[in-house]
Amino acid sequence: MHSKFYDEINRFLSIRDCGQLQERLEAATYDLGFKWYAMGHHVDLRGPPDDALRLSNYPSGWIDQSLSERYYVNDPIHRASTRTATGFRWSEVGALIRLTERDHDILEAARRYGLGDGFTVPVHVPGEYRGTCSFGTPSPDDLGRGALPLATMISSYAFEAGRRILRAEQRTAEPGVSVPLLTDRQRDALVLVARGKADPEIAQLLGISPATAHEHVENVRRAYGNAQRPFLIVRALFDGQISYSEVLRR
Repeated sequence: MHSKFYDEINRFLSIRDCGQLQERLEAATYDLGFKWYAMGHHVDLRGPPDDALRLSNYPSGWIDQSLSERYYVNDPIHRASTRTATGFRWSEVGALIRLTERDHDILEAARRYGLGDGFTVPVHVPGEYRGTCSFGTPSPDDLGRGALPLATMISSYAFEAGRRILRAEQRTAEPGVSVPLLTDRQRDALVLVARGKADPEIAQLLGISPATAHEHVENVRRAYGNAQRPFLIVRALFDGQISYSEVLRR
C-alpha cells in the first residue's frame, strides 16, 4: 500500500494541466475500485465562476437531472462535508446531518444512476469556496483493499493540483496580480484591522505610536491597491495573509 500511495502522489505532483488531472483522477478512481468521481468547489453549477474548480465523470443523465432539479443547492453530501474534517461514506450521512425528505429523494435518484454508495473527502481552504472530492460506486463490494485511506490522501493532492493549475491560469490572464509581501509588523496590524480595531487601539496593542500604527495600515492598504478596510480584510483572508482563527481569537 505504501509503494502504491507514493506512486499515486508523485503522479499528481507532476500534473501541469486540467487534461492531465482529469486523466489521472479517472485512473485513480478505477484503481481504487470506484466508478465515478466529482471534485470541485461548491458553487452554482449553472454558472460557475472562473476561479472555481469543477471536474467530474458522473453520468450525464444524473448531471442533467441535478441541474434541472437544482439538487446542488441543498446537496446532502455537500452539507455533510461541512460537519467533519475527515472523509465519510455516503451511508454515514444520516449521522452527520438531519436528512430531509428531499435529501432522501436526492440520494435515491443518485442510486438510479449507479451512484449507490460512495466516499467524500472535504477539502476546504479558508477564504476560498468550500469543496469536496467524491468517489461513487454502484456497490461498496467493488472497492479495493485500503481504498478509503488512499482515496483520502489522493483527494488532497488532486484538489491541490487543481488549485495550482487554476492559480497559474489566473496569473497568465492577469500577470500583474500577486500576493503582496508584508512585514511581520504590517501583518500584525492587518490582523488587528480585521478584528475591528482603529489605529489608536492598534498602536496600544502593539506598543507603538499611533503614527507608526497608521503608517503600517496605510502601507498594507497601498500594497493592496489602496483598498478600503472591509475589502482589504476580505482580500487578505482570501490570499491567506491572515486566517479566520487569528481574527476570531480573543
